[in-house]
Amino acid sequence: MKKPWWHERRTSREIAAVCTLAFAAACTGTLGDSEDGDGPPSVGSDGPSTGSAPPPFQPAAGMLRRLTRTQFRNAVRDVFEVEVDVNKLDSDSWNGNFAVIGAATVVTSERGVEQYHTAIEDAVNTVFADSARRDRFIGCAPTGAQDDACVRGFIETQGLRAWRRPLEAAEVDRLAGVAATAATELGSAIEGARWATVALFTSPNFLYRPELGAPSASGSLRLTGYEMASRLAFLVWNSLPDKELLDQAKSGVLETVEGVREAATRLLDAPAGREAVGAFAEEYMRLERIGTQAKDTELFPEYGPALQEAMVRDMRGTWEILAFDDHASALDLFSTTKVVVNTELAELYGLDTTGLSSNKFEVRSLPADGPRLGILGKAGFLSQFANQKEGSPTLRGRFMSEALLCKTIPLPPGDVDIVLDEPTADMPLTKRQRLERHRTDPTCAGCHAFMDPLALPLENFDAIGRYRTTDHGLPIDPSGSFDKQPVADARELGEAIGSNDKVAQCLVRKFYSYAAGHEERDVDGSVVNELSASFEASGFQLRELVLDVVTSKAFSSVAPQR
Repeated sequence: MKKPWWHERRTSREIAAVCTLAFAAACTGTLGDSEDGDGPPSVGSDGPSTGSAPPPFQPAAGMLRRLTRTQFRNAVRDVFEVEVDVNKLDSDSWNGNFAVIGAATVVTSERGVEQYHTAIEDAVNTVFADSARRDRFIGCAPTGAQDDACVRGFIETQGLRAWRRPLEAAEVDRLAGVAATAATELGSAIEGARWATVALFTSPNFLYRPELGAPSASGSLRLTGYEMASRLAFLVWNSLPDKELLDQAKSGVLETVEGVREAATRLLDAPAGREAVGAFAEEYMRLERIGTQAKDTELFPEYGPALQEAMVRDMRGTWEILAFDDHASALDLFSTTKVVVNTELAELYGLDTTGLSSNKFEVRSLPADGPRLGILGKAGFLSQFANQKEGSPTLRGRFMSEALLCKTIPLPPGDVDIVLDEPTADMPLTKRQRLERHRTDPTCAGCHAFMDPLALPLENFDAIGRYRTTDHGLPIDPSGSFDKQPVADARELGEAIGSNDKVAQCLVRKFYSYAAGHEERDVDGSVVNELSASFEASGFQLRELVLDVVTSKAFSSVAPQR
C-alpha cells in the first residue's frame, strides 16, 4: 500500500520544509539574512533622540514572528508535557541583541524545518505511546470516520490553543480529512488522530505568530483580541495563551486597557508569570551563551555542565526573586547579595555547601562585606564576558555600556589587531597594564578609554568569575569609573550603578524593545518617556513596568506592512 504524504514525512521531510518556507516567505516580506546588530555607527551613541519634545508616536509595522527556541520549547512542554532540547533546533537570530526581535527576520533553513518536525513528532509519539495519557489528551474515542465528531472537536480545541485563534471550517475539514485518510490507510482511528495532531502542530500557524492587526473604530490598526492574547502570553509566560485568556479574546475583554491590565495581572500572578522577568533577564544578559563557551580545562577543571547550568539559574533566579518575592527596586539588582546556588556554584562563591548537590539549589546570601555584589558580580555575567583563560574588561565594559547606559560601541575595524600581547615570564604585566599599552594605538584609544574603566573594577574575577587578588603574580588594581563616577572596586561599582538614573532609563528602553519586538525608534520616545516616569513612580518595580508596557498604546497598535 502506498503511504500517504504525511506518513512519508517521517522519512522525507523535504516536502514539509519547502511548504513551510514558502508559507513563511509569502506571509512576511521581512524574512531574509539578518545581522547581529552589534555594530553601531559611533562611540557613545545614545540611539534614538531623547530630547524634550520627541516626535509623535507611530506604531511599528505588523510582523510575522517565528517562535524563539525557548518559546517553542515552552509551548511543546505545556501542550504535551515533553521537554525539547533547544540545541537541536534552528538558531535564533539576535537582531537588536534580543531573540524576540530577531524572530521577525530570522531565516528558517530547510534543515531547521526538519528539526521542528522531528521535535513535534517525537512529542506526539511520546503522548500516543501511553494509552492513558493519549486518551486524556484526545478526550474522547475517535472512530476514524470522515465526520468523526470526536476528532473534529479535538481538532477545534487543540487548534484554538496551538494556532492561538479559532480554526476556520475549511481548516477543520482539511485536518479531519487527514485523520480519516490516515485511519483508513493505517487501519487505526488512533493513528488518524495522531497524524492529525502532527499536522496541526507542524503547521506554520503553530510556529509563527502573526501580529498584523485589524482596523479599529478609529480607523487605525489594532491587534485583534486573539493576537493580543498571544502577545500577552508570549511576553508574560513565554508560551501559549491558556483557555481563560483565549476566552477573554473572544469576549472582547482584551480590547480595553482595563481588560488587558486585568488579564496581564492574572498571568503575572500565576507561577509561570515569573517568566516575564526571568525570560527577559536571560535574553538581556545573553545567558544562552554560557552553555556554549569553552574554558581552559587545566586552569578551570570545575567548569562543566553543572556549574554552567547553575550560572544561568543564579542570574535568572535573582531577577525573579527581587521582582516577585521581595518586590524590590530593579536597581537593587546591582547591589543585592542574594544568589541561587548548587554545590558547584556555592564552592566558587566560597559558601557553605551543606544541603546542596549538583541538582539541589537554594537561595543564599553572600557575605555583607564580601567583594562580590549584584548581578555583575555573578559568575554568569563574569564568565561569559571572558575568554578561555582570563576575564576581559573590554568585553565586560562593552556590554555594560550598551546594556546599562544604552551607549553603543562599534566593533573594531577589521585591520586592527585586537589580541593583547602575552606578558613574558621575566616581565609580568596585569591586564590593566596590557590594556594601557594597547590604548597607545590611536585607533583603539577612543573605544577602550570608554569601555575599560567600566569593567576594570571587576578584574578581581577571573574567566569563570572566581575571586582572585593577583594577576600574573602582581597585585590587582580594581579602580575604575562608571558614568564618570570614580569607583574603587566591584562593590563600589555595584553601588554606583544602583544609584544611577541613566541605568533605570536604559532598562526601560531595553524592556520596551523586548516587549514591542523591535528596536527603539525616534517615534517611540514619547512612550518610553511615559514608561520611564511611571517606572520611577513605582519605585522601579519590574512587575509594574510589565503592566505599564502591555497597557501602552505601543503594545496594541500596529501599522500596515510595507
